[in-house]
Amino acid sequence: MAPPDGKLTLSWANSSKMMRRIYFLLALVSMTFSGLAQRLGYVDTQAILNAIPEYKQAQAEVERLSTRWEGEVASLFEDASALQAQLEAESVLLTAEMIAERNANIQNTRDTARARQMRYFSPDGELFKKREELVAPVQALVAGAIKEVARKKKLDFVFDKGSSVSVVYANESNDITSDVLQQLGY
Repeated sequence: MAPPDGKLTLSWANSSKMMRRIYFLLALVSMTFSGLAQRLGYVDTQAILNAIPEYKQAQAEVERLSTRWEGEVASLFEDASALQAQLEAESVLLTAEMIAERNANIQNTRDTARARQMRYFSPDGELFKKREELVAPVQALVAGAIKEVARKKKLDFVFDKGSSVSVVYANESNDITSDVLQQLGY
């Protein structure tokens, strides 16, 4: 409600609220401008890793082991299937004791196949350990080079274009992939 003389006066309570709003807006504006001052860069780690011969060799070794172990496990499952088919074909000629013995042999072959599958391909299996042993040092080397290039270029953030992070637009002047490769000596 306006005072009787028509002049608008501010009370202390209204003045306090207005000052808080002004401070809030100033803080918001300063955060916006400080966000604009951050320097960003991006890198394609997959392109870098593919350019490193040690990484290619490590990947080839992991693939070779994976293929060999997959064949070994598949062979055991095929053996179990062949034994099962043979049992079904000969079951009319076998005694109950012989059938039970063959079923135990088939189950043992399947169990062996599953155990090897877990030993090779589980999250803490031999394939994962071998991949960590061969690939992790190269990845650590790349991460160190990225960090060094980011420091030299005074970047605040570096995004990986090759990972699941989506980059809608990227100015090529911010791409440090070649700088990282140069840092690694490639």
